[in-house]
Amino acid sequence: MRAGAASVVIRGDARAIPLPDNSVDLVCTSPPYFARRSYTDGGEHYAGQIGSEATPAEYVDALIDCTREWMRVLKPSGSIWVDLGD
Repeated sequence: MRAGAASVVIRGDARAIPLPDNSVDLVCTSPPYFARRSYTDGGEHYAGQIGSEATPAEYVDALIDCTREWMRVLKPSGSIWVDLGD
């Protein structure tokens, strides 16, 4: 980060990132595992979270949706790093 630049944290759904096309240098993620745990927001489970799909195929579909969105915001020179597994 250049001197004087501010860090920004954006909280949202990885399938709908509120950033312009070709604006990100790096996507680094560790997606939730399929059927492993329930993440909470303020102590409450929230519906629609990745990993809570009914089948492994639906889980893969959700990850593909995320990847499409990451590709949209990623610069042509950017990189995606995904850590998925125990």
